[in-house]
Amino acid sequence: MCAAIAAVSMGIVGLGAVAEAKAGSLNDIISRGKVRIGVLTGAPPMGMVDERGNPTGYDVDVANLLAGYLSLPVELVPLTPPARIPALQTGKVDFLVATLAPTGERAKTVMFTQPYSAFNMDIISGPDQKFTKLADLEGKRVAVNRGSSQETALRKAAVPGLEIVVFEDDSTSAQSVIAGQADAVALPSTVGEAIIKQRPDAQLQVGFTFFQQGNSMATKLDDFELRQWLNTSIYLMKISGDLDRIAIKWTGRPLPTLPTF
Repeated sequence: MCAAIAAVSMGIVGLGAVAEAKAGSLNDIISRGKVRIGVLTGAPPMGMVDERGNPTGYDVDVANLLAGYLSLPVELVPLTPPARIPALQTGKVDFLVATLAPTGERAKTVMFTQPYSAFNMDIISGPDQKFTKLADLEGKRVAVNRGSSQETALRKAAVPGLEIVVFEDDSTSAQSVIAGQADAVALPSTVGEAIIKQRPDAQLQVGFTFFQQGNSMATKLDDFELRQWLNTSIYLMKISGDLDRIAIKWTGRPLPTLPTF
């Protein structure tokens, strides 16, 4: 851990040396003396708020680790899924650690790092009906969170008669199934497992996995310097075992094999 932090810190010194020639966002963060990181809410265990209203979860632990690498205090900015990219574009945050899947459409507006986490995307239903394949969703109502990768995937699947019902986050999407407003919900496996444990009375059940999602950090389109620093930090988090420890803490499993690009 100490070696990893030292390695990153040496990289920061090197970046600071060239900052006089070209000011970059990483140098701005260091000069400011605080880093602002956007994290997800409404998607336990990846991101939520605790009983005191403070952000907590997988993403928060990763964000705090990055702040430690920078040796800076951190301002965690809780964001709903639809608010993540706008918060980055408007400068409300320096970068995102917010369970954001890299997609071609999103890559038009932000730059993605290599993935730092991954999970399966599952179809989950109530006790009265179980779905085992996409064709079973014909004529059904499936809840998703707005602008999510699962919404995109289900629309591309073009299942006949499938009605996609959009909510603002994973928690309210899952609640719609419990309340009988939808037949099923598309959720990250980590989120689905947490909700099933929290609401045993609802008798929610996992039907099938329809794809694996890797999650990346995101910077503004021109923040090449910051993106490179984050990629280096992700590498160091992997080899130090820190990402495994965070994954085990919040999901009960080691970090899965992550996709790369």
